[in-house]
Amino acid sequence: MYKISSPLVLEFPQGVWTFGLTFGSGKYNYSYSDYSPSTGTSSTKSQDINFSTSELTGRYYIGNSFNIPFGFANYKISYPDWVYSGVTYDVEYSITQLNYGIGNEWTYDWGGYLGIDWYQGGIKLSDKATIKLKTGTETATTLAKATETSTEIKAFSGSFLITLGFGF
Repeated sequence: MYKISSPLVLEFPQGVWTFGLTFGSGKYNYSYSDYSPSTGTSSTKSQDINFSTSELTGRYYIGNSFNIPFGFANYKISYPDWVYSGVTYDVEYSITQLNYGIGNEWTYDWGGYLGIDWYQGGIKLSDKATIKLKTGTETATTLAKATETSTEIKAFSGSFLITLGFGF
């Protein structure tokens, strides 16, 4: 998620605690094969996926740089003009999750900042899929496929997340 949404991170240090905000958005494009029952043929389609990230974050420091990051996050994924069997949908999916991990952060005398989250995991609290028919004749199969596409996404996690910045 972070690779695509390239979020901006604002952190406010308070002794052994740091609290902050993370937010960003981005777009990913991929190709897939779509079967049209009316013509009996398959064609290659291109699909954009829009991602957005919004988080309230915290870190608890154990020692000099080692820390435990945690947070409450909302991630949104949308597939505009998603096509399956000649039926077009707008598919939107949102996830609310708790994040946790382990990391290190270093600050430098000249104001530079380097953070590495060695591991970051999440527990999905809730999710919501919104499927909106745009064109075509909807069937139980096309609706099921649109719903399945959005709910294939699990809680986000990652490793070796690098943050570079400047503090003042």
